[in-house]
Amino acid sequence: MFYYLGIDIAGKRNTWAVALRFDGDRLILSEELSLKIPSQPRCSELKEVLKFCQENKVLGCSIDAPLSFSISIEDGLRKSDKKLKELLSRIHPQATRWVVSYNTLMAVPLRGFLLAEAINPYCGTIVETHPRASLLFCLSEESRHLAIDYKKEPKAVSKYEKDFKRLFESGFRIRLPKGLKLNDGVIDAIVCGFTAFLFARAPESLEFLPSESQLRGFGPFVVIRSFKF
Repeated sequence: MFYYLGIDIAGKRNTWAVALRFDGDRLILSEELSLKIPSQPRCSELKEVLKFCQENKVLGCSIDAPLSFSISIEDGLRKSDKKLKELLSRIHPQATRWVVSYNTLMAVPLRGFLLAEAINPYCGTIVETHPRASLLFCLSEESRHLAIDYKKEPKAVSKYEKDFKRLFESGFRIRLPKGLKLNDGVIDAIVCGFTAFLFARAPESLEFLPSESQLRGFGPFVVIRSFKF
């Protein structure tokens, strides 16, 4: 059985990890990592993700955290970050605030890099992504409020939970576990996992953001751009 992982990196109590597996003509969201009890998702520890990669065949992993760095970038804003800001500004100018320098994020890039380095020997491909940006790019104009609103307040996800489940099941063709309870971290992790799947199966659906020549770390940095649903 082959897996694609999606990881939403934040602090110890706010890191979410999901595993997708491909079965025939559709993806299945596995009841593992943060979804061992789908109705009560829980945070995942980095060592838990490493153990999963060591024990399973993981073809790809997409991580929501800066994974590449350069000593020549004093402000922590890479060419890829600037390009993503430009793309977001064309759709929703306020969305440019979703992209910040890796200096500002502090612990998130460190945790992301440490995880990427640890799983690298056991994982086929590791890419960086920005799931909220991917949602904004992919959703139709009348549905873009989902990407804009779901992080505004804790109750926002509950308000739009049916819409997100419809998106994942009908749009992404992901079979969800029964009784799955979504939160913003799980949503981000699912989009990350789907990005890892597209990287392997349909890379033409992705926007490959530019990079500097002296970057160190993992990548590339991609977002879903042309996938239609």
